[in-house]
Amino acid sequence: MFQGDSSPRPVPAARNLLTLDELVSLRHWPPARGQQRERMAIREGHHLSHIRGRGMEFDDVREYQPGDDIRHLDWRLMARTGEAHTKLYREERERPVFVVADLRQPMHFATRGHYKSVLAAYAAAMVVWTTLANGDRVGGRILGHGSGGLFQPTNNRQQVMQMISALSQGFTDKAEVEPVSLTTQLIEIEPLLSSGTIIYLFSDFHDVDATLQQHLMRIAQRCELKMVLISDPLEAQLPSGKSYRFMGKGREVVIDANAKQQAHYYAQFQQRIDLLEQLRNLRGVEFAHWHSNQHPLFTLVGGRNGL
Repeated sequence: MFQGDSSPRPVPAARNLLTLDELVSLRHWPPARGQQRERMAIREGHHLSHIRGRGMEFDDVREYQPGDDIRHLDWRLMARTGEAHTKLYREERERPVFVVADLRQPMHFATRGHYKSVLAAYAAAMVVWTTLANGDRVGGRILGHGSGGLFQPTNNRQQVMQMISALSQGFTDKAEVEPVSLTTQLIEIEPLLSSGTIIYLFSDFHDVDATLQQHLMRIAQRCELKMVLISDPLEAQLPSGKSYRFMGKGREVVIDANAKQQAHYYAQFQQRIDLLEQLRNLRGVEFAHWHSNQHPLFTLVGGRNGL
């Protein structure tokens, strides 16, 4: 998703929070300034859309229809089949970007490495700055920020700064808002997503289910969907031979990490991954899995990273 030089990005000073200054400083990293692009597109955009038309990028062929421009006939295919076919192209258009950063309570956690919320906010800020440098509009939804976390796509720097500020406030506003599901949030933002929008979704997907999967599939039919699952090693496997006591909302649960409990615990986590993996084969869908202690955000390998 990102391309850059071999220099590392600045690493957050704390593992459990991000400051506004740190998020703003990311815009000075070379790729976020647009220095890696071959050209700068402003209004016409530089992304390939799924809308077919008279662009420069060949997409497909179909049988000739009356009124088609004869300059676009596929003469080789016609010679081979004896039937007339028209070449189709994808146009270059501006493509708005929409970033969904999950900063709900389950994301403020990590046993090793950086908090999941730190990785989500950091990655979201990188997408915002890179998109702005590319001349495209960017908006987003910050989960866990209440009704003030929704931002319409724009290329106005002042409005973009408001979104960056809201990302940092996700670590300072400790007042718990009413818990909302990821499905509910997608239903809210779906009308704002125009056809061809590139959507980045950073979350631990702890509440993913078949309903959320269906909403993601519907969005993928008209948008380009890039999902990043962020997890902590403890979510996949409990250390063996120990008992764990979890407390919250007036309840206490004790888990004995025996072999049977380990298998059940792992199966629940794997089910979460499987629901997302099933979307990978859809056109325009990318899926990546980051770990809180092994992630591609702060160190680049071979001039590229994994976002």
